[in-house]
Amino acid sequence: MLGLVSYAWAGFGAAFGPVVLLSVVWSGMTRNGALAGMLIGAATVIIWKQYAWFGLYEIIPGFIFATIGIFVFSMVGNRPTEKMLSRFNTAEKEFQSVKE
Repeated sequence: MLGLVSYAWAGFGAAFGPVVLLSVVWSGMTRNGALAGMLIGAATVIIWKQYAWFGLYEIIPGFIFATIGIFVFSMVGNRPTEKMLSRFNTAEKEFQSVKE
């Protein structure tokens, strides 16, 4: 049972973890980059589990490949709109004011 729960959390973590973290710290992430990251992260976990390469827990390569996918697909596609950048900058300013 613990193995199944671990596998499920690896899938969730690899699919959504990089998207959540990068959406907070990088204004260049796009919708297509986020979608690609989620799909790549989940697919990596599924494939890695089947082959058990290097005995490495699936979330680690899933997180790495999802992050790379987010960067690549965000750079290749359209840039974030001005509205999106404005929202990001507003949130960043609010965070900085609370942090001080």
